[in-house]
Formats: sequence, C-alpha cells, structure tokens
Amino acid sequence: MLEFLRPSPSRARTLVTFAFVLVLVAGFIWAAYLASHGARDTRNAFDYQSAVVSAQRDTELLQFEQFANHQPETDLRFREKFLDEDLKKIDDMAQSAEERAPKIAFPLDRNDFDNLETELEARGTAGKERFERALDENEGIRKASNALFAAVALVALFFTFFLARLYRRVEQGRSVVETLQRAFLGADKDLPQVSVGSVLISATEGSDVGGDLFDVYKLDEHHGAFLVADVSGKGIDAAVDTAFIKYSIRTLLGESRDPGRTLTRFGALFESNIERPETFVVLFLGVIDTETGGVTYASAGHEPAWIRRGGEVRAIAPTGPIVGIDGILGDFEYKTEVLHLRAGDTILITTDGLTESRDALGRELGAETVAQWFREVDGMPQQMADRIVQRLRKRSRRIGDDLAILLLRYLPKRGPDARPIRHGRSVSVSERVHVADVSE
Repeated sequence: MLEFLRPSPSRARTLVTFAFVLVLVAGFIWAAYLASHGARDTRNAFDYQSAVVSAQRDTELLQFEQFANHQPETDLRFREKFLDEDLKKIDDMAQSAEERAPKIAFPLDRNDFDNLETELEARGTAGKERFERALDENEGIRKASNALFAAVALVALFFTFFLARLYRRVEQGRSVVETLQRAFLGADKDLPQVSVGSVLISATEGSDVGGDLFDVYKLDEHHGAFLVADVSGKGIDAAVDTAFIKYSIRTLLGESRDPGRTLTRFGALFESNIERPETFVVLFLGVIDTETGGVTYASAGHEPAWIRRGGEVRAIAPTGPIVGIDGILGDFEYKTEVLHLRAGDTILITTDGLTESRDALGRELGAETVAQWFREVDGMPQQMADRIVQRLRKRSRRIGDDLAILLLRYLPKRGPDARPIRHGRSVSVSERVHVADVSE
C-alpha cells in the first residue's frame, strides 16, 4: 500500500494525462452547454420578433380586406383566425407583461385597428430590446468561454466554429424579420387538365429568397391563374417586393378575371405603395380556361414567352411596358390578349435570369437559344424545366441572377383540340382584345 502511494514519474504522468482528459471532456461539455444555452435564448428572442411581425402583417391584411375590399364578415373569419393565432404565439413566448399580446375582440373597427397597430409596434420595440439583450449576453458567454478554454485548442476551435455559424444564421434571420415580413411562399400548381413544371433559383448566396417569383393557382373549378414576375434588385429587399406583387395580383385578379385590367390597376397600386423609387417589375399574367384551352394574358415588358405545338415553337411577345419606368408608372392601360391552346400545347415563361445568363466567355444565352432548348427538350413540364436548368448549369457553371421558369401543358381529357374560347367569359369586346393566332 505504501509502495503504491509513493510518487513515481510514470504514475505522475498517468495522473496528469487523466486530469487533462477530464479537463478536455469537461471543457467540451461546458462549451456545448454554453453554446446551446446562448443559442436557445437568442432563438427564442428571434421567434418572438417573428410572431410580432406576423401579427403586424395579418393586421394590415385584415384591415385591407375589411375596409378597402369591403369583404363580408364570413370571408374575414379566416383572416381573423390567423391574427388570433399570431397573438397567441406572442403570449406563449412573452417573458414580461410588456411583451404580452394586446387583447382584442372581433370584429374590429377602425379605432380598434389603430390601437392594435400601436400596441404591436410597442411589442416590436420590446422584442428588439430582448433580441439585442440576448445577443449581448451571448457575446459575454463567448468571451468567457474563449478565455476559459484557451489552452484546449480543439474545444476552442469547435466552439468558435459553432458560434460563427450561429451568428451568421441569426444575422440572416434578423435581416429577414426586419425587411421581408414573411413573403408568401410557393404555389399550389394544381390545375385540372394542366400539367405544370417550375424552377425558382435565388442568386443570393446563403439565401432562398430573391426578386423572381411564379404563382399558379385555381380561380374556380374551370379557371386557373399563372404569374411570372421579376423585380429589380436581388436578395431580401427584392423579396419584400415579390410578396407585395403576389398578394396584390391575387387580390386584383380576384375582382376582375381580366389580366390587362389587373395590370393597369396594379401599376397604380405599385406607384403609390412601393418604397424604393428606383424599383421596377416585369411580369407575365395569364388566366386559362381549363375546359376550352383559352388563355387570356397581358405582360408588362416581360421576356419573350413561347408556345410549343408539336415540334414548332413560336414567341409570345410582350404586350406592354415595364411597370415602374418613369413616365409610364401608373399611366399605361394594359390590354388583354387571347390565344387558344390545343391538346399537348406547352407554354414556357421565364425571367431574364435565363436569357441573360453568360458563359465563361461572357456571351449571353439569348432568346433564340432558349427557344431552341424549348424545342429540343422532351418529357413532362417538370422534366423539361429541370433539363433546361441542367443545360444552363453546364453552359454557365454559375447562375449569377435570380431565375424563374414556368411551363404549362394543356392536357384535356377529351378531344384532340380545344373548343374555341368564348370571349365573353374572359374579356369584354369593348376592351379591344387582340387575339393571338397560334391555332394554325
């Protein structure tokens, strides 16, 4: 027993090694705990801010539908439900009385909306202070942990890498909360007798948002709408505008099934609501009758669209100027045009992220090459869209601009050809509709 207790070099080295391993393991566990604790507090603060922003957005939408669109109470209930759910989320995540959600009772009058907006603005301020406080505390934790584990290089390296990723994600999310306000996502793409293919790619590194969008949705049992738009700029600021465009077009088209009239009204709405005066948007808007194959459409300075019938591809030229150009903004009256689809006809609409893409020598792809690719690729619309992107990546290596691609193929269940479109169902004769003859 005494021999075991007597110090020896080998026993000392063993004890030192064991102590170092204990310190290393303890340091790793402590670092992981600190990172998890700091990340959780920061994330909770971020989620609270997100809930406040969501409530502000749904308040504005409900107010717009109730007083601007004069929707009946029955149609407002789902908006009221969204707002009520947002307020419950705020309550669930509140950490103080100042952060609790304001109490409301539906229906709301104008004074109620004013009070609610003021209260939510105060919650937003409280949420921002909470977020900044969590970041400061997290910064203190990081400094303490770096000092504590300076001798443990592996742990310090892991911890620094972990926090770097955390801060990068938090900053991205923080920017989204402050400027994006939860842009509306995706499209249902479920239209009877129409097969849809789509691609949406953001050129902003580390982000899935940008200035291009597409939207496909049912208007009723026999009609669907489709939209492709490209907002000037990139990244989150442009994504803010895409949310405005999608909601505005859906609302305006719901009042009038006429794409030309919708774009005319949208131009005026864009002029009065867009925050950045240098912003402009090109877009293509169409309404398809899934029973007859008739398509009414209007476009604002959009890239050429194309229609493919068999092995032949024809361009669908723009029908009006870009929305947002000086001297035109809000003044131009867009006209609706019409084309007739037969069974198997396919429409391709893209943004300039495709036609203006460049190869390694700086040469643009161009509209003629896009039309050639459209003629050559085969398969269902989604396969065609994917194959176009494959060709683009092979040619350009890197996609340097936001990109949206939308393909629609008319596949009626009976008859090889669509019946002639009944103009009275989509546009009025008084609006001087030009019919695009692609039936030959």
